[in-house]
Amino acid sequence: MTFFYPSSPPSTTRWRFLLCCVLAFSSLMTYAERPALAINAGFYGIDEKPTADITISGRVTDATTNEALAGCNVVLKGTQKGTTTDASGNYKIVVPDGNSILVFGFIGFISQDVPVGNQTVINVSLKASASELSQVVVIGYGTTTKKDVTGSLKTIKSADFNRGIINSPEQLLQGKVAGVNVTSASGEPGGVQNITVRGPGGVRTGSTPLFVLDGIALDNSSTGGATNPLNFLNPQDIESIDVLKDASATAIYGARGANGVILITTKKGKAGATNLTLSSNIGISNMARPLPLFSADEYKKQVASIGGVVDDQKASTDWQREISRTAITQNHNLSFGGGADRLTYYGSIGVQDQQGILKNSSLKRYTARFNASQKFLEDRLVLDVNMTASQTINERPPIEGIIGAALSANPTYPSRDANGNPARYQAFTNPLLALDLNKDVTTINRVVASVSPSYKITKELVYKLNLGVDNSSSTRDQQL
Repeated sequence: MTFFYPSSPPSTTRWRFLLCCVLAFSSLMTYAERPALAINAGFYGIDEKPTADITISGRVTDATTNEALAGCNVVLKGTQKGTTTDASGNYKIVVPDGNSILVFGFIGFISQDVPVGNQTVINVSLKASASELSQVVVIGYGTTTKKDVTGSLKTIKSADFNRGIINSPEQLLQGKVAGVNVTSASGEPGGVQNITVRGPGGVRTGSTPLFVLDGIALDNSSTGGATNPLNFLNPQDIESIDVLKDASATAIYGARGANGVILITTKKGKAGATNLTLSSNIGISNMARPLPLFSADEYKKQVASIGGVVDDQKASTDWQREISRTAITQNHNLSFGGGADRLTYYGSIGVQDQQGILKNSSLKRYTARFNASQKFLEDRLVLDVNMTASQTINERPPIEGIIGAALSANPTYPSRDANGNPARYQAFTNPLLALDLNKDVTTINRVVASVSPSYKITKELVYKLNLGVDNSSSTRDQQL
């Protein structure tokens, strides 16, 4: 662009005017180029092709044992899109591109982030997490962190207990702890649940471990003639069970812990609003595998085949069915708990009515429990109160006599007479007659209570006093 001026020098005002014109024209040229650039960018975006999805597959294993981890979560990072591994540890997931990151997570293992990149098969080995070492476990009369424990112990929390209808506390940890075997000596209600820790015990001490309920050591004997010393305790009231196995862990209990120690901790109240919980369940039991005995027709054929004479009373009686029944078990529990910052409380009431598959066999248990914890002196002094009261009524038929009589009875004999009463015979004893005449009922009342004040002297030193009582009385009504 060329400007012509007069021969005389331009004034200062004229130069300023020309400079403003040049700047304005340059701005117009720059502004005119911007729409073209924006349009070109838009066309480039339209012409760009979308990226194809990538299917990723693989297997997740334990880095220590190399075993498959079933149920491991595989999630596309930054999204809620994910999947889980199958029983063999295999998975398959679709990701948008190679810049994606997969997050592998499993309970008890350290999570791992893996970029996809150019991979289509990603196998991952997860390492076990050491976070369990910070858990608080019960040892002796106190608690400590798991990493500080030198003895062998195992803790089972309520979330890990066996599910279903639980009639005895021992059934909660059956099959849950290595080296601890829980077996049932019989199927009768209230029957003995044998527990062995690290194998059989001594000749004098037997194999039963020491049971400790909230710091109170319980008597291992069958209290009041009961077949199971833990029948008085409601399984619904148990929060956790700690099993002390070796000599180091059980040393505080001396010779009583020779067969191992099982620490039972009951549920406690928590600060907050009062919670009211009602639970009920009903179960049905039948004889699992009746012995294959002869029917009346088969019995007559077998006797005739060996040249015998059948004492035929023209009946067809299944004696196993006569002495057994479809048993019903009921459990009903009501619990409440709550409190404030310095006072917490918990209470429960439970009723259990368990029928045995043999007639006149049953166990009824009524339990009531209450505990409270109060803090004083800026939380330095803590007072804990626990009380459990229960009544168990155990009815036992003459098992040995009626089962033997039912297996050897003549199936052609009727079980009842014309009046509906158990029939009487000289050839053998009618097992139904034994059920009617024999009675064996044991009633046990038991109270376990404790008061435990503790004072925090320093941050690391706490003095605790444990005062407890275990009182039981029993009455056995037996008619032979």
